[in-house]
Amino acid sequence: MKVKVCGITNVEQAQALDAMGVHYIGFIFYPSSKRYVLNKLSLIDLQNFKTKEAKKVGVFVNEPLDNLLNIVKEAGLDMVQLHGDEDFAYCEMVKKQVPVVKVFRVGALVPIMDGFDQVADYFLFDTDSALYGGTGQHFNWEIIKNQIMAKPYFLSGGIGPNDIKGLEVMQTTKAGKQLWAVDLNSQFETSPGIKDLEKIKTFIHAII
Repeated sequence: MKVKVCGITNVEQAQALDAMGVHYIGFIFYPSSKRYVLNKLSLIDLQNFKTKEAKKVGVFVNEPLDNLLNIVKEAGLDMVQLHGDEDFAYCEMVKKQVPVVKVFRVGALVPIMDGFDQVADYFLFDTDSALYGGTGQHFNWEIIKNQIMAKPYFLSGGIGPNDIKGLEVMQTTKAGKQLWAVDLNSQFETSPGIKDLEKIKTFIHAII
């Protein structure tokens, strides 16, 4: 299983995560987020951050397309995660430039994903809320476990150190066949945007 750590705001921590084998490092470009990366780092800082293995992922919410594509270029992003209400046409335009992770928020029902498999490279499932962005809370994995997924997906939503057994069980389900990566954020922080690196290292060793 792959690991993504999201909400990074510090280059030294990003370098440490790359060195410990994290596969995806997420930077949030949503101004309303407590982890808005441009409050701490510039696009040049991000461009200059060169990874050994990890992919640099930009997280966006309903960003004007031209702005997004400019940030992708100026920050040297490898992938884009679309966390808003982006439609098929928007996703298709982004996918022409960079791989796309399309986010679906899970509440009481399986989200409608029809057609997005044509314009996204990966899906990501996160907890539904009234606001965009992460809640730090789980959604009920039972809702998706029997779905045949059209794309490999990232599992998000308040995943923490106590979820190792649950992830092992999830991998045995129908949906588990396409479970590509786990997305870690608030449960591995000492404060918004600052990660507990030892906690992440222990988690990685337990699941990989």
